[in-house]
Amino acid sequence: MAKGQHTAKNIGRNTKNLLNYPRAGVSGWTRFLPSIRILVVGGLSLVIALCVAFAVGYAATDIPEPNLEATGQTSTIYYSDGKTPIGQYKVEDRKSVEIDEISEPMQKAAIAAEDTSFYENRGISIKGLSRAVVGVATNQYAGGGSTITQQYVKNFYLTNEHSLDRKVKEMFISLKIDQQQSKDEILANYLNTIYLGRRSYGIEVAAQNYFDKPASELNVSESALLAAMIQRPGAADPSDNPEAYEDRFNYVVKNMVDEGFITEEQAAKVEMPTVQKQNKESSLSGQKGYMWDFVRREALAKLDIDEAQLDRGGYNIVTTFDKDRMKAAEQAIKTLPQDQPEGMQAGLVSIDPDDGGIEAFYGGKNYLDQAFNASTQSHVQAGSTFKPFALVAGLENGVRLTDTYPGASPTTLNNDGTPWPVRNFGGSSYGPVSLLKATQSSINTAYAALNVQVGPDKTVDVAERAGLSANCTDKEMEAGDTGGCSIGLTPNPSNVLGTPSVKPIDMASAYATFASNGVHHETHSIKKITKGAEDEEVYKAETKGKRVFDKAVAAETSYALSQVVQGGSGSYAQNLGRPAAGKTGTTNENKAAWFSGYTPNLATSVVLYREVDGKQLSIGAYGGRGEVTGGSFPVQVWTDYMQTALQGEKVEQFPARGELPDKPKPKNSNPAPAPKPEPKAPSGSNDGSDGEDESPKTKAPIETPKDDEDKNKDSDGDEKGKEEGSKDGSDGKDSEDGSSGDGGNNDSDNGGDGDNGSEGGGGSGEGGSEDGSSGNGPGNGGDSEDGGLPVIPSPGG
Repeated sequence: MAKGQHTAKNIGRNTKNLLNYPRAGVSGWTRFLPSIRILVVGGLSLVIALCVAFAVGYAATDIPEPNLEATGQTSTIYYSDGKTPIGQYKVEDRKSVEIDEISEPMQKAAIAAEDTSFYENRGISIKGLSRAVVGVATNQYAGGGSTITQQYVKNFYLTNEHSLDRKVKEMFISLKIDQQQSKDEILANYLNTIYLGRRSYGIEVAAQNYFDKPASELNVSESALLAAMIQRPGAADPSDNPEAYEDRFNYVVKNMVDEGFITEEQAAKVEMPTVQKQNKESSLSGQKGYMWDFVRREALAKLDIDEAQLDRGGYNIVTTFDKDRMKAAEQAIKTLPQDQPEGMQAGLVSIDPDDGGIEAFYGGKNYLDQAFNASTQSHVQAGSTFKPFALVAGLENGVRLTDTYPGASPTTLNNDGTPWPVRNFGGSSYGPVSLLKATQSSINTAYAALNVQVGPDKTVDVAERAGLSANCTDKEMEAGDTGGCSIGLTPNPSNVLGTPSVKPIDMASAYATFASNGVHHETHSIKKITKGAEDEEVYKAETKGKRVFDKAVAAETSYALSQVVQGGSGSYAQNLGRPAAGKTGTTNENKAAWFSGYTPNLATSVVLYREVDGKQLSIGAYGGRGEVTGGSFPVQVWTDYMQTALQGEKVEQFPARGELPDKPKPKNSNPAPAPKPEPKAPSGSNDGSDGEDESPKTKAPIETPKDDEDKNKDSDGDEKGKEEGSKDGSDGKDSEDGSSGDGGNNDSDNGGDGDNGSEGGGGSGEGGSEDGSSGNGPGNGGDSEDGGLPVIPSPGG
C-alpha cells in the first residue's frame, strides 16, 4: 500500500464528528454512551423545542365561545309582586349570580374542597396535568387534580371528553383566563357552572333546592356539604343518604381549618346540616300550568325569540297576575255545584281596566290533566253579552235609551225587505219598550230591531274596537288556527243575539273598555322582562291605551248596564255592595251561560259551557236547575270572586252621564206599536215611533241632583222610571220584589234572563225573580241570547 493511502485511512478513522457519537477513541460498548456534549445539547434542544411548542400552542389557542349549555340560565316568571315565583322556563335549572351574592363560607369551602392554591396558582396545576396525561395515555384517567380555573374552563368552554387534546386546550385556555379575569370572577363563574344534583346548575339554584335560601345566606355547614358534593353530585341525595358525603364533608371542614378559613373551635361545632326533602310535586299543577303556558306564548311574541332562547336566556318575567286574585278566582269556581255533567267547563278572566293587565283567570281544574285553557283558548257563543255592542253602535248614531222598540214575542221584523221572525226567551212578551228596558231585561225583539236600524256592520265594528278579535278568515278556519280570531263575527243581523263565538278573554277585554269609560288597553299578562344578574330591562308593557268610544257614549253604556244589576237579569250582583254594571248571557240550546260585568276598577267575565269530544253540548239540568242561565251560576261566581278581589279597594262611582254625540238617527224600519195613551214623556226624550229624529237635540236626559248626595246616583228607581217613561207599558217603577208593571207583562226582575222559575219560587209557568219572588209574566223570563233563532245570512247573501 502506498504511504499516502495509509495516512488518509488513519485520518478518516480518528476524526471526531460534531456530536462525537459514537465517541471516538473509546472502544467497546461504552463508546455508545452519550457524552456530556450530547447531554447538554440534547437537553437544551428539548427545552427550546418545548418552549417553542408552548409558545405556538398558547398563541394558536383562542378562548372559544362558551358552551350553549353552560351559558344557558333558567328564565323565571313571577306574580305581579315581582318576588313570588310562578314557574320557570329551562333546559337546565341554572341561575348565575355575582360573587358578592355568594356567601364567604361557600367561597372558602369550594377552595378548601377543590383547589387550596387557588389564589396563588396561575390557573393550572402541573402535578394535576401530569397525572391526567399519564391517565389518558394508559386509559386509566380517574379525574381530579385540576384547579378551579381548569374546572371552570372545562365546564364553561369545553366538554368532559377524556382526551389529550382536550387537556392541552384546557391548559392553554386556563392560563389565558387567569390573565384576563380576576380570581373573584373566576370563582364566581366556577360556582355558577358546577352541577350539584337535583337538576341544579350553579350554587344559587342548589342553595334554593337544598336549603330554601339564596346562596348569599349559606352558612359554614351548608357550604361544606355543597362543596363536598362537587366531586360526586349524583352519588346520593343528602336528604335521604347524608352518609354518602360524610367523609368528604369532614375533609372539606379540615381543609378550611388548615387554610385558616375557620378556627378549630368553629370546626368543632360544624355538623352535617339538615337538608329539605326534594319537592317531587309538579310545578305546573293546578292553575300555575295555565299561567306558565299563557305567559310563555306572550313572552315569545313580545321578545321575538324562539323557545330555546327563552329556556336558556335567564329572563326574569314579572306578570300582571295577582296571587290573591288568582286564588279568589279558583275558589269562586269551586263554589259551583259538584254534580257537573260530563265536559262541563268554566272560565273566568279578570282585567284591570286602567292598563289591560290580566289580574286573574281560571283555565281549568288542573293543567296537567287538561292543558287547554277554557278562558283564553276556547270559543263560546256570546249570547246576550253581545248586545251592549249594538247599544254602543246605537248611541254613537243618534239612538237614545228612551227610544222605543217592539217587545212582543214573537215579532216579525223587516230586515231590509225580508221578514225576520224573532222571539224572546221563553216566549216572554212585552209591549213597546224603551232601549233601557230592553237592556235591563235583555229583550231580543227590541235589540234585533235596533241592530237592523243601526246596521250589524256597525255592531261588529264596536265589538272589535272594544276588544273582540276580528273574524277568522277562511284560511284560518281551514287550518284550525283560530287562536287569534273570533268565529262568526260577521255583519249578520242576528249577531246581536250572540251568534258569534268568542274567547272569554276577549269578552273580558271588551267589558274592561266599558269600565275604563271608552279607553281600550291591550290585554296582556306581562308587566316587564329583565335579563341576567344585572336585571337589564328588555321589555315593558305599553299601558297607555287608546280612546275608542266617546266619553258620554261610554258613560251612557255603563248607566244602562248598571240597570241590569240594579233591577234586571243580573240583579244578584247587587250583593257586591258597590256600583257595578254588566250583562247576562244565555245561548241557544243552553250551550253556554255568561255574566260579564265590571266596576270602575275591575272587569270580569265568567262563562259556563259544556264540550265533549270537541263538540259543544247543552249544559242541561245542573245544580238543581232545569236550565242554567247567565243570571244564575255565572253571576253568582262573578259576585263571589269580585267580593274577594275588591276587598279593601276604594269604592268608585261610574262617570256621570253627559251630552251624547249629535248625529242623525238611522231610520227605524221596525217601530214599536203605538202605545196606549200615557203621560207625556220627560223633557228631552224621544218616543222613537217613526225611528227618526224630530229634534236636533239628542242629548241624554240628565237629572239635576237635589243635593250633593244625589250626584252620580244614576241608578235611582225614580230616574230609571223617567228614562223608560211608560212606553214599555209599565208604570215606570221596576219592582225588585217581583211585582209587575201595568202592561208590560213582565218587569225587569220577573222577566230577566230566563232565570225566572228556576232560581226562585216562580215555577215554570211564572216569571220567578232572582230573589225568589214570582211575577205574572209568561214562561221563563226574558233573556234569550239568541232565542233559538235561525242564523240568517247578511244582506246580499
